[in-house]
Amino acid sequence: MDTRKQINQKPTSEQRAKLAAEDSRDDSDIVATTPSGAYTGGYAYHELDDDGELVCGGHSEGHFVEMTRGEAKRSGKTPCGKCEWILDR
Repeated sequence: MDTRKQINQKPTSEQRAKLAAEDSRDDSDIVATTPSGAYTGGYAYHELDDDGELVCGGHSEGHFVEMTRGEAKRSGKTPCGKCEWILDR
């Protein structure tokens, strides 16, 4: 079974789905993601701070859209590893 630490490249759609399913945070929380993973290469959803900014500071020149965590999961996105790492500190 893959864990985030074992994935050292862009996760496959199967790995993204597994990581998203393991995210036990509230699916109704608002997160941010790029609107099109295929175009931008974005495949993660990002946590927002109290000011509505990306916790990880972002890493894309693309525009971000807000949606619920549940919507992001259903659209094939995975939790941002950097956001998770920052929030765990």
